[in-house]
Amino acid sequence: MDHLWFSAPRTRPVDTDQAWLDSATPLTFDVHRRPVAGWAWGDSGPTILLVHGWGGNAGQLCSLVAPLRRQGFRVVAFDAPAHGASAPSRLGGKRVTFFEMAEAVRVVAAREPALYGVVAHSGGCAVVALAMREGWRPPPRLAFIAPFALPSTAINSYARAISAAPAVVDAFRARVQAWLGHPWSYLDIANIPQQQQRPLLVLHDLQDKEVPVQHAQAILRTWPNARLATTRGLGHRRILRDAGVARELSSFMAASNDRAQPAADATPAASRDELDLAYESSGAIWSNARRR
Repeated sequence: MDHLWFSAPRTRPVDTDQAWLDSATPLTFDVHRRPVAGWAWGDSGPTILLVHGWGGNAGQLCSLVAPLRRQGFRVVAFDAPAHGASAPSRLGGKRVTFFEMAEAVRVVAAREPALYGVVAHSGGCAVVALAMREGWRPPPRLAFIAPFALPSTAINSYARAISAAPAVVDAFRARVQAWLGHPWSYLDIANIPQQQQRPLLVLHDLQDKEVPVQHAQAILRTWPNARLATTRGLGHRRILRDAGVARELSSFMAASNDRAQPAADATPAASRDELDLAYESSGAIWSNARRR
């Protein structure tokens, strides 16, 4: 159970996402003396950092680059340790923890003096929240897409999926808490202290089968500056590629940022027509966006 829980699938970008990465300026970061791969679009200005989820890669968030660039932002993304093009973590092989991924967030963010916002997906949202809990000061704006907000509740469903006996689950739970030095609830986004909270946009699909919308709702109960916008029919990953989601997110980031200016050339020429068409034909259904 320990081996499976801490082994991240190493995925690679699909061809269209790889094209976006190839159009960026490559970056390299040092996290625990191991190289972490990164990419940047734009040379200067307020920066938005993109953080992928568990088993993901930076390419999965490339659909968000053009809308953010059009708002005048520099955009930076990276592959977490033991993910994508980055080296293995200090645990070796495929093993990695949210704590090491949170350290990567801090290292990458420290290289961006004009960091203005963070956009995270799924487990990446828990990673960003963990970095905050560990003392990292977040930028002015945050956006969580399909947030995996309640890691402490995932153990039982995971145990059922692999048919683990109750005694094994109890031993695993206790062993990990002793190893990491924190209770499982330490990883839950809902427990972030209010003094660390920033204006937060939460986007979640009502039919997400991997991370139910109840995770997003749990955040809103304890995060007064959070707003939830929902979609229907996009699931856990297609939500990242929806034009309506991208527009909502980029508008949120730009709403109070008077420093951002439209980028002269935000989109690779080969992708511009296809992207514009996608914007026009977006089928996202937004419902009951609300502020708590």
